Amino acid sequence: MAQTQEKNTLEDARARLERALSTLTQEVAESRNALAESRTAQEKTIQEMSAQADRMQSLEQENHRLHEQIAALSLQEPQAGDNEETAALEAEKSALQQNYDLLKRQYTSLQDEFEGLQNQVGSGAEANNTSDDAALRQQIETLLQERSKLKSELDSVIAELETYLTESRAVAGGIN
Repeated sequence: MAQTQEKNTLEDARARLERALSTLTQEVAESRNALAESRTAQEKTIQEMSAQADRMQSLEQENHRLHEQIAALSLQEPQAGDNEETAALEAEKSALQQNYDLLKRQYTSLQDEFEGLQNQVGSGAEANNTSDDAALRQQIETLLQERSKLKSELDSVIAELETYLTESRAVAGGIN
């Protein structure tokens, strides 16, 4: 019986040893799978990091190139053509402004004269002076024609000034 009991103890020990080996084998297999997955993930991460580093380097090079272009452009002297064109536009603006002011004064003067003649015609009608009326009406007609002519000239000068201002804004916008 002692032998049987010893045999049973040995059998129990052997069974426990086999279970332990089986569990150990499974854990080793799981560890290998986990290690393989970890290495795969690590390789993907390394590849992604390498791609990001390459991208960062290319972005830094592009940024550096753009900074050099900006520096080069900021150091360039303004072109002589731009200064000459601006001076010509300023001279044209001044001439147009003088024409406008002159025409405006003439228009105002003729308007005042016209109103004065209308007042004379109104007071002359009371006196029934027919020869003066005809002369005054002729003067009024002449003044109306001059006023119309000056008004059209004034409108054309205003249109030129508006065109000039539009072009000046476009040039100024292009310079900035």
